[in-house]
Amino acid sequence: MASSYAQQIPVVIWVLSQLRPRTVLDVGKGFGKYAFLAHEYLGIPRDEGTDPTRSMAAQSEIAFDCVDIQPAYMWPHISQLYRNSRVGDITEIYRELSGYDVVLMTDVIEHLEKEKAQAVVRHFLDNGSVLLVTTPKRFFTQDIFQSDWEQHRSHWKPADFATFGGFMDWQTVGPGRVYVLARAHEPILGFGHRPMQRARRLARLVRSEF
Repeated sequence: MASSYAQQIPVVIWVLSQLRPRTVLDVGKGFGKYAFLAHEYLGIPRDEGTDPTRSMAAQSEIAFDCVDIQPAYMWPHISQLYRNSRVGDITEIYRELSGYDVVLMTDVIEHLEKEKAQAVVRHFLDNGSVLLVTTPKRFFTQDIFQSDWEQHRSHWKPADFATFGGFMDWQTVGPGRVYVLARAHEPILGFGHRPMQRARRLARLVRSEF
């Protein structure tokens, strides 16, 4: 919740660049790095000058809202990145939230009880959002930042996400996986778990070394 695997950062930003959302809900936003990076790479117009007296959120073409259960994670810089910030338990307030192009849950879902998390995912899918989810490949216990909410409560595999139906693809990234879920969607360029998709990424990586 507060943080996540560094290896997955470029994959998440790449997927966002392909989805081109205009509205994003960042669930368990932690330090807020994905909002910062999305504003930098996708949101701030590059054909205009920037204004240091206005927040990134006010100048970006992407509107980010966030929900976080931790009041301690509402640092002063969060208001610079998010249009609206809310402290709350997503499993209790998700019905009040809809209308987002993308719902971002980076290393959040494993902190939720599985049945409650499934209800959250179904709600956003049914409301037309694309879900971008990251979670560890293997279950492990966690005790950090002196917070009970940082403990892991569930483990998620590709078969778990396949039960939601519709479009589902995923990619292994270091010790975790990145998933994209939607009721209907086209394959995402440069993303996926199938052998041909992996071979093409590997080929691009090899070419970049020469």
